[in-house]
Amino acid sequence: MDERKRLILKQIVSHYIKSGEPVSSRTVLEHYNPGVSSATIRNDMRYLEEQGYIAKPYCSAGRVPTEKGYRFFVDWLLELAELAHQDQHALIEYYRFPRQDLERLLRQTAFLLANVTGLVGFVLAPGLEETHLERITLVPLGSDRLLVVLVSELGLVESQVVEARLSPGELEEVNSLLNLRLRGQPFGAILAEVRQFFELEGREWVEPELREAFAILSAVLSREGHRRLHIEGLLNLMEALLRQPRGAEQLGVVKLLSDERRFAEFLREVAREGEVRALIGRENPLPELRHWSVITMGYGFGVLGGLGPLRMDYSRAFSATRYIGNRLRAILSSAREEVKD
Repeated sequence: MDERKRLILKQIVSHYIKSGEPVSSRTVLEHYNPGVSSATIRNDMRYLEEQGYIAKPYCSAGRVPTEKGYRFFVDWLLELAELAHQDQHALIEYYRFPRQDLERLLRQTAFLLANVTGLVGFVLAPGLEETHLERITLVPLGSDRLLVVLVSELGLVESQVVEARLSPGELEEVNSLLNLRLRGQPFGAILAEVRQFFELEGREWVEPELREAFAILSAVLSREGHRRLHIEGLLNLMEALLRQPRGAEQLGVVKLLSDERRFAEFLREVAREGEVRALIGRENPLPELRHWSVITMGYGFGVLGGLGPLRMDYSRAFSATRYIGNRLRAILSSAREEVKD
């Protein structure tokens, strides 16, 4: 494809995203003045249609982008997208508040993504195994049960009731032992140490308090973790569904978003660390997303991004996702350093 056809394709996609109306050669000529005749534009549009970048939706002089056309446009935008300075300033002000709990921060970040982009905004929280231990608290519940509370340096909390028969003195000693030995350690390393302990021969000779401590940790850490997914902007999704020509066919996306575990697994598989990525239509591996675009970015601790129709403002979606993702990474990295200090 030569440079003139590339320019015309960019203009067609951009105009369709803004207007939602099929784009004709006359529209390109009047709005963008590419410096060539209407006949030349028609020939170039015919070539683009033959190559699968644009299509004729019905008996009309206009054309609309195909998924292949959107992909070309998106790849071009990735190098150029940058959030406007006034929007950057507004986001900085938004994040300028005292340190708060992690769940509230992530929920507000998802809301911010939805509000800035007009899409469904989502933030996948860090997994416990990707953080470091700040403290362990053991709370007795009767004579044979304990509430074990693990708190990470980012504010993640994991709690579970386990069976344990400990006297008040033993409970205090186990609690102190766990915090002194493990505070500041990555949860992944703690779990590996627990597993290694139970693989050792002769562990019955180890102090009872240490054996009990590892048994308590094993009961909490061995279960499958569940990462919280924050989703905001469902009203944006409903409005997009109403505009879609195949609304009934696309309702599967609503069910997918309600399946938090499945959608979170999809995000972990497709996101790339520090890189904004777009999956357009059938590029998405999940059938419920075949008529949608998903923008993702790994922010160092989890995944964030947006979901919306193929005809979305990709430039704003990319720049907002990149900027907000970098801001969230900086906030959480700072929180981690504060705990270490």
